[in-house]
Amino acid sequence: MNNKVLMISSVLATSLFLGAGSAQANTTTNNNMNQQDMSMNGQMGQMNNNMNQQDMSMNEQMGQMNNNMNQQDMSMNEQMGQMNNNMNQQDMSMNEQMGQMNNNMNQQDMAMNEQMGQMNNNMNQQDMAMNEQMSHMEQTTMMPYYNYNGYTTYDGQFTQDYDFVRALQYDNVMIDGYKVNTATSDKDVASSKTVYDTTIDMNKDGQVIHITFDTKPESVSKEMFKKAHMSNHMIDEGKTTDGSYMTYETNNGMYKAFFDKQGYLMKVMIS
Repeated sequence: MNNKVLMISSVLATSLFLGAGSAQANTTTNNNMNQQDMSMNGQMGQMNNNMNQQDMSMNEQMGQMNNNMNQQDMSMNEQMGQMNNNMNQQDMSMNEQMGQMNNNMNQQDMAMNEQMGQMNNNMNQQDMAMNEQMSHMEQTTMMPYYNYNGYTTYDGQFTQDYDFVRALQYDNVMIDGYKVNTATSDKDVASSKTVYDTTIDMNKDGQVIHITFDTKPESVSKEMFKKAHMSNHMIDEGKTTDGSYMTYETNNGMYKAFFDKQGYLMKVMIS
């Protein structure tokens, strides 16, 4: 019985000893695992710290890159602004140049217009002068003219000549080298002279104011004379002590034909 008690006691002691050893071993294992967890946690913390530091470094780098990009953008914006200013200045300069060119062109156009106007005025003046010259030449060359020299009683038919009639109208008849000056205002007879069958009356200045010439007796009737001179304007007709007369108007003067009692032309006076 005692032996059984001893054996049971030994078994219990051994069991207790083994249980204590097992508990100690478990405690040691737990401690080791805790230390490993702590080490791992430390490593994880270190890794997290490293990652945070890397993130912070990356953030700093990103921030630096952003700053650099912002600085580049600012620099680019400044350059673009400078370019825009330069372009605006160039546009302003170009606009000023264009404005100056337009002003110069307008001034040139004005000067050209003035020159053209002056040229037109000169041409108009030249045309007027030429027209006056042409008119004067036409009057000189085209104006009817008649010249008679000698005795007017030799042949009375010249008084019916168409050229004679037209020359009377234009105050351009010359008899024996004399022609009436219709432009003079002094019509008072101061002196007279006779050339062949013609009497020349002059004023005090020697200007011819009347030419009176006789015609061949009983050669030209009143009806013949009136018919030949019908293109000229008769302004008066009447009686004289010796017969009758007819007065015709000319451009600047007049002429009068005298007829005897039988109605034949006796003389003509040009004034």
